[in-house]
Amino acid sequence: MYPDFAVRPFFNKYAARMAREIIHRAFPETFFRKFMLKQKNPFKEAAYALTFDFDFEKDIAAFPVLLDLLKKNNIKAGLAVIGKFVEKYPDIHKRAVEEGHEIINHSYTHPDNPHWAPDRFFNKLAYAEQKTEIEKAHETYHNILGIECIGFRTPHYGNLHTESVYPILAELGYKYSSSTAACGYKGYGAPSLHSHGIIEIPTGCSPNFPLAIFDSWNMLRKKNPFLGDDDLFVNEFNKTIEVISENNLFLTHYFDPYDIIKNKKLDRILKKLTLIKTVQYKDLFIY
Repeated sequence: MYPDFAVRPFFNKYAARMAREIIHRAFPETFFRKFMLKQKNPFKEAAYALTFDFDFEKDIAAFPVLLDLLKKNNIKAGLAVIGKFVEKYPDIHKRAVEEGHEIINHSYTHPDNPHWAPDRFFNKLAYAEQKTEIEKAHETYHNILGIECIGFRTPHYGNLHTESVYPILAELGYKYSSSTAACGYKGYGAPSLHSHGIIEIPTGCSPNFPLAIFDSWNMLRKKNPFLGDDDLFVNEFNKTIEVISENNLFLTHYFDPYDIIKNKKLDRILKKLTLIKTVQYKDLFIY
C-alpha cells in the first residue's frame, strides 16, 4: 500500500515519527519533488484542486465569505459538507451549488463531531451504520440541493478511513473517494484506482513537509503546529503551487473554512491559484 520511499520500513509509530523528522529537516524539498514526479497526472498539465471541509458551525459561519472570495477569483472548489448542516442551512448550500462548486459527501452526522455525534467514530461504526451515514447524506443532497453526489470523504479521514466504504460507494454509483493522504498512498499525489472501481484522490503535502498533510490543522491550529504563522503558511502554499506548475503535476489540498479566511489567507492563496489550472474532482471523469 505504501509507495517505495524512505519511511516504508518504519511500521513502529515512534520510528516513523523519527524518520519523518529527519526527512523534514534534512532534505524535504528534494524528497517532495522525487516523490511527486513518480505520479501519473491524469490532466497531462499542471492542475490543482482546492477543497474545503465544513465540519463545525464556525465553518458554516465562514461559508458566505468563502463563497464571495471564490466568486471574485473565478475559482470553483470542492466542498465536503455534512447532511445535517445541509438540512439546517439549506440556502447557503444551495448558493454553493448554483455558483458551480462540487458537493462531496462527508456523511450525514460526521461521527466524532461535537454537534451531533461526539462519541462515535466512523471507523468504529458497524458496516450498516457506515452505509446509513453515507446513504442518508446522499439522499439529503438530492432532496434539498437537487444533485447527485459522485464522491465521498471520510469524516476526519486518515486513520478514521476504512476499506469498507468502497463497496458502499460502488453500490451508490460513486466515482471517487478523497479520504487518504498523499504521503502514504500509492498514487504519489495523483488519483489512482483503488477497489470496487472507485478512484482514490489523496490530499497532498508540500515541499517543506512532504510527509504531512498540508492543511490548516497541521500547519496552524494543532498543538505544536508545523508552521504556526499565517505568512509562513501562505509562503509554503505559494511554493507548492510553483513546484506543481514547473513540473506539470497534480495536487489537491483541503482546508477548514474558519481557519483559512482569517487574516486574508484565502485571499492570498487564491491570487496564486489564478496562475495555474484549477479543477474539480468531477473533472477527472471528463478527461
